[in-house]
Amino acid sequence: MKFDYEIVYSKRRSVGISVTSENKVILRCPIGMPKARAERFLYEKQGWVERALNKNAVKLDAYSDVIAFECALVKGVKVPLIIGSKKAEITENGVFVKDIKYIKRLYLKVFEQDFIKRVENIAKTCGFNYGGLTVKNYKSRWGCCDSKNNLSFNYKLFMLPQYVSDYVIIHELCHTVHHNHSKEFWRLVAKFVPDYSLIKKDLKGYDFLTTLY
Repeated sequence: MKFDYEIVYSKRRSVGISVTSENKVILRCPIGMPKARAERFLYEKQGWVERALNKNAVKLDAYSDVIAFECALVKGVKVPLIIGSKKAEITENGVFVKDIKYIKRLYLKVFEQDFIKRVENIAKTCGFNYGGLTVKNYKSRWGCCDSKNNLSFNYKLFMLPQYVSDYVIIHELCHTVHHNHSKEFWRLVAKFVPDYSLIKKDLKGYDFLTTLY
């Protein structure tokens, strides 16, 4: 095969393949499965893996300057990222920070309150009720709704186009009604975001951001 891969064994019943946003191929297998059998499964799925790798490569190339910390995304727009600046601010000319570790603090300072108000307005307009609301730094998700309908969102949503972050808001608000991904849940999402399936694909294109900062 033309790609490297990692085999991960765990307590699962079936074998599965995933391609991460960083283009790493992971073969997940039940404990005790012979390596030869697992690799045979991977060989059978080689075409799918290569298509996924190629698709990711195009995406990663498009955002190579963001990944290299030369640019940053602000509501879906690329601007220069200036590291080593004495001032910390976000303007149309760029994102200015002393060090990359201050990215979260700056984005929260600039965008958090407006985002919270937007969640409140969307919830009121669409007729949803929720518990608390927090903004965090998640490494593998964009949002979360717990059993008490408390909402949590990834601050990196501030880097995405508004139509994409709005979809995530609606998605989590719908979980206050359906705490699953059932057909009823997706029907409720579609009521407010009819083209959600297309936006989901756009959102996936930004997955690399979750582990970048």
